[in-house]
Amino acid sequence: MREIPNEDTYWERRREEWENRNIFGKYPWDEVEPGYESGTVYLDEEIEEIEAQKGYLMDELTEGDLLEVLEDTKGIIAETAVWRPEFDAIDYTVIVKQEEKESAEYCGIHKK
Repeated sequence: MREIPNEDTYWERRREEWENRNIFGKYPWDEVEPGYESGTVYLDEEIEEIEAQKGYLMDELTEGDLLEVLEDTKGIIAETAVWRPEFDAIDYTVIVKQEEKESAEYCGIHKK
């Protein structure tokens, strides 16, 4: 088998990184789960127009269709969408980006 140049140095560095994670920073598996926010869009006047455009009643639209409606009418790019007929509304969930501050503090970097 062929010898890898500086293999011992490489593995020593990896061992040091593992033992001293605060010095070397964060690993991908340490990432924080993304935050989610929910909201509701009321479509009082737009319902007839949307039904005519899609060719189905709002109750019959799939989640993908509801996501398109949210993006087209309100500019919201959501992860999930559910039709609520009792309120003539779409409930949606979007991903919220976590602050970089948490990551920087974990790594020992102080932002000013």
